[in-house]
Amino acid sequence: MNMKSLIDMMPIYISKKGALLLCLIISISVSLGQGRIKIACIGNSVTFGYGLGNPVEDSYPSQLQALLGQRFEVRNFGHSGATLLRKGHRPYYKTEEYRKALDFKPDVAIIHLGLNDTDPRNWPNYKNSFASDYATLIDSIRSVNPSVQIYICRLTPIFSGHPRFLSGTRDWYDQIQMLIPQIAKNNQVGLIDLNNPLCARIDLFDDYLHPNKQGAALIAAQVAHVLTPSKQDLQLAETIGSNMVLQRNWENRIYGKGTAAAEIKLAFNQKSYRTHVNLDGFWEIKLPRMEAGGPYEIKVSSGGKNIELKNILFGDVYLASGQSNMAFPLRRALKSESLIKNASSRKNLRLFKCGNLVETDAVAWDSTTLKKVNDLTYFHGNWSQATADEAAQFSAVAYSFAEKLTEEQHIPIGIIDLSVGGSNTESWIDRKSLENDDLLASYIHSWQKSDFLQDFCRERASQNLVHSNVKNQRHPYQPAYNFEAGVSKWLGTGLKGILWYQGESNAHNIELHERLFKTLVSSWRKSFHQDLPFFFVQLTSLDRPSWGNFRNSQRLLEKQISGTYMAVTLNVGDSLDVHPREKILVGQRLANLASQHLYGAVLNADHPNPIQYRVYDDRLLLTFDHCTKLKTNGNTTVKGFQLVDNKGRIFNVRANILSDNTVEINKPNGEVTRILYGYEPFSRANLQNEIGTPVSTFDLTIK
Repeated sequence: MNMKSLIDMMPIYISKKGALLLCLIISISVSLGQGRIKIACIGNSVTFGYGLGNPVEDSYPSQLQALLGQRFEVRNFGHSGATLLRKGHRPYYKTEEYRKALDFKPDVAIIHLGLNDTDPRNWPNYKNSFASDYATLIDSIRSVNPSVQIYICRLTPIFSGHPRFLSGTRDWYDQIQMLIPQIAKNNQVGLIDLNNPLCARIDLFDDYLHPNKQGAALIAAQVAHVLTPSKQDLQLAETIGSNMVLQRNWENRIYGKGTAAAEIKLAFNQKSYRTHVNLDGFWEIKLPRMEAGGPYEIKVSSGGKNIELKNILFGDVYLASGQSNMAFPLRRALKSESLIKNASSRKNLRLFKCGNLVETDAVAWDSTTLKKVNDLTYFHGNWSQATADEAAQFSAVAYSFAEKLTEEQHIPIGIIDLSVGGSNTESWIDRKSLENDDLLASYIHSWQKSDFLQDFCRERASQNLVHSNVKNQRHPYQPAYNFEAGVSKWLGTGLKGILWYQGESNAHNIELHERLFKTLVSSWRKSFHQDLPFFFVQLTSLDRPSWGNFRNSQRLLEKQISGTYMAVTLNVGDSLDVHPREKILVGQRLANLASQHLYGAVLNADHPNPIQYRVYDDRLLLTFDHCTKLKTNGNTTVKGFQLVDNKGRIFNVRANILSDNTVEINKPNGEVTRILYGYEPFSRANLQNEIGTPVSTFDLTIK
């Protein structure tokens, strides 16, 4: 039987087993001494290799040839500017490359078209023909070789910064991406995802459209991985390991990598589970929902390789994130000695410290560091039991939060510390959410020169990146970076909630931060596929001009975003230090909020808010909620109130607690328009409720 007869017996439909079919064809071809497998790479400028120093050698088809070896003959039939649409401004079917591709009569065809169809000359006019025009192209390739194996590709990314991004390309690109998987299914061809390997690599796209040589190598590797799946050792995701806590009452995913099509066996709780590695080299198994408890073991095996996970607990898992006040280690916090000393006795408390490759100090990074940052290998870590050494280096806020919950709720608590000193809100939001906002998309690609980013972030990043010659060099202050390098690793993890302490690097533009924080919460909830509660820390008291207004803005954000709860730190600030050492109390206030809102504890963990006022000739009466009895620390005189008259003049005024939840404020002569509390950047405001929850900075208009 010759090679053609064997191929003719194979089904044309290319499902997930398509690559295995190709491997079988290759094996038969080699064993029978048949000719090389012919691969046609059909596409536009990305396939051609536009912008590369040497397209003949550097384009993805050329690099694919090197990866696949002499069993294959790979030809480049890319044409710059080509459209899939037959009525487009430069239709592929009219090009010389199209004619040559048909003459080649390929055994395998890889089609990557659609980027140029986002041009306003094309998509608005002819989008209804895209699916049928794609089918016509597929049929024409089959007509020259009925046994051809065809793959169509999800498009490589177009980043904000592309000149047509906001004028239509962004939205039309998304529409095309949504169509491509359905086109693959309807035409019984394979699908290769060229977006996922590149969508977080803006550093590889100088013009936001065409990948450089390294980007072309990633495309070649993705195609090669589908055509001839390579062997790789059994691996688990780095977020999974011994000593971890898995979210109770949740279908937890155990997942990792392996050799395509290899069988994966998993043993847990006296039951066995099986699956196979997919063609991209990934596998996952979902565990049944479990109540709090443990310890358990998990054994994973494949192809003679075994991995054993030990000392696993089920409980509640929290992700703590933000900038330096979240990263602030327990060893530097006030009154931390007993927590550190007793850490090893907290058997139900487990920690995952996401260590940073390098700190964002005022130094220039070397070339090795710059490359690793670009490669998104910035964070690293593993699960561990609480010990004195682990606790001392861990986030003080996150540790004290988790330690308090462990003791009060009597369940295992897993806490993940993922934070970067000085990082801005933009850096923690996924790229798609940023690019879908017209304002944010207008500057995120030019962040190093944009006034939307705080000057500290831009200046510090410039110091770190001084030795880089990459146009879009990555950095932890770059929009989307910390999400892509860090948060994305945890998207398969079941969580109970989020702890967030950040804002110092966005206090220069309060209105922008309001937009960003709402985007962040929405981004994470959507990305995790969980309606996660956010427990966030209000900025403390510090002698920086905008901070009073910023704290009030945060108070209003809590009211505007459902499922967010704010811990007030007004009374634990330092007038000169952005990193006050009173961190354990902050973590405990966050724990009180979680106890009330997630575990049903009866306490006033929410900060008291003014809910009613009465105006008299010489005084104001102001009533608060979330308290049974107002007080000050040590029963000292009430501090922090100011009044604003109708001419905008601000008066410091005396106040006293009149009853359990009412404050009496002395009123000057004239019309009062606003009541301010704790509004000075560094404030000694001292009003709190019966459990010590402080009253937040607020600005109340008198109508």
